[in-house]
Amino acid sequence: MRFGFHMFMVDPAEHLDIARTADECGWDSIQVADAPFFPEVSSVPYPYTPDGTRFWPLDMPVLDPWVAIASMATVTRRIRFIPSVLRLAIRQPLLEAKSLCSVAAISNDRVALGVGLAWMPEEFKWLNVDMKTRGARQDEAIQVMRLLMRGGMVEFHGKYFDFDRVTMAPVPKTRIPIYVGGATRPARQRAARLGDGWLSVIHTMAELKGLIDELNGFRREAGRDKEPFDIMLHCPDAQTVDDIRRLEDMGVTDLQVTPWAQPDMRAEQGVGAIMQQQPTLAMKQDAIRRYADAVIAKFS
Repeated sequence: MRFGFHMFMVDPAEHLDIARTADECGWDSIQVADAPFFPEVSSVPYPYTPDGTRFWPLDMPVLDPWVAIASMATVTRRIRFIPSVLRLAIRQPLLEAKSLCSVAAISNDRVALGVGLAWMPEEFKWLNVDMKTRGARQDEAIQVMRLLMRGGMVEFHGKYFDFDRVTMAPVPKTRIPIYVGGATRPARQRAARLGDGWLSVIHTMAELKGLIDELNGFRREAGRDKEPFDIMLHCPDAQTVDDIRRLEDMGVTDLQVTPWAQPDMRAEQGVGAIMQQQPTLAMKQDAIRRYADAVIAKFS
């Protein structure tokens, strides 16, 4: 089992100190958000809170994910970084591949890519992208990014992205995994078909077995059940080392936690209620160290 946490709602001024602390203590990953902008009014509810409201203030600072990762990579040695999730369906994959390859070079390939479908119609409308084709666009974009990361002269001729022979450098020295995010059945199907793993939000231990069984069925249908595959998610009711070992037995490879959150938080309260807890920097660093000593050390 590997362990990570998310930086959403964390003051950007704290990022470097937190990254250094986690790197020193044996944490495996840090996730960062992708939020190009927040419309004052969204025409659809937020999908990951019980009442559909956005749980963050709209003027909350959110760094561009590639800037956040590059800055933290320069002050760490071993921890890896993951955009979670990059809203690939509203982005141009040739440009995103360039950013990913650049960050890989700076970090010595300590990066993975989490991708997901943007959920706000305003993002698609104002970025001039058709929301109705977002799933198919993301499928092609994943293929484009994999192709460009191989290096050499490549070309791609799809329905949504079309280019003749180009090359990109530098490219990663090792394969950069792409995790497909989302809590829906289509997201799990896409992860099984195209991803190196499934990245989800928040689930209880009771529901995970069924979800993972379904995911493994999709992988068999795609002929990919023998390939390495990561499963990364939050599970707040996995409180003890024995609980986490049970997750490991189910196939979970990466447990996302918020070490400075209250230990009695429940999955039904939503990931927002957990992330809203933002104590001082010193308290966060203390919590990172305590969790590493109490839990992560048992899995070393």
